[in-house]
Amino acid sequence: MGKTLNEWAEAVWQNAEDHGFHNPGANDNVAAWCANLHGEVSELWEAHRNGKLSEPCDKPIPITCAEEELGDIIIRALDTARQLSIDVEKVVQIKHEYNKSRPYLHGKKA
Repeated sequence: MGKTLNEWAEAVWQNAEDHGFHNPGANDNVAAWCANLHGEVSELWEAHRNGKLSEPCDKPIPITCAEEELGDIIIRALDTARQLSIDVEKVVQIKHEYNKSRPYLHGKKA
């Protein structure tokens, strides 16, 4: 069986820690975490704008740019959740259930 979301959060956090991406004493740097998430989202958007979403990424791994950037977004989100001691499985379930109860487009225009 695969890892749970919380196990993935722990694994990506530990990998970032092992590779020096967590500054000692900076565990409350929400601005940097948000900026890093934004950066990954921007990279996905740029791949789309450049028509490269379904092209291979620029690293020696067998995935497309869309897959790479979405993977980076998820990894950053899981690392941030772990930094904030958030139970990812619980909040995803709660938020998903809430979203299911919302009206169509919940008052927004398409």
